[in-house]
Amino acid sequence: MQSRTRIFLTVLATAIGGCCLQLYVTLSKDVLFNGIQFCTSSNQDLVLGTVAMFLSATFAGFISSLIVVRDNFWPHFFISLFIIGKLSVAALCAPWGGPLWFEIGLHSSLLAGLWLGWYSAEKFPLAPV
Repeated sequence: MQSRTRIFLTVLATAIGGCCLQLYVTLSKDVLFNGIQFCTSSNQDLVLGTVAMFLSATFAGFISSLIVVRDNFWPHFFISLFIIGKLSVAALCAPWGGPLWFEIGLHSSLLAGLWLGWYSAEKFPLAPV
């Protein structure tokens, strides 16, 4: 693969993966569970919402990995930096209604789901090589 094509696919996969992650997390967190907050949500909503966010991140990681044709992990690295940056800004500005450990757990599940999506796309038998 040429260098320009590889860079283009990396940028495209980062943009599409980031948008998919944001869309699916918003759908699972805010639409399906009406906003997950530690203080106001039930335990069942917290568990199901966190699992839904994890699955959303897994799906976004899978899509990103298929766009870059399985030989490139840079989109996942950049999206991971975005997630860590979002957590850092949230930790400094404190715009949530729960403890910091809960937000760290949510963002850790996003990171784990993103990289699980990368790994599952690597092992997916129908993915292009």
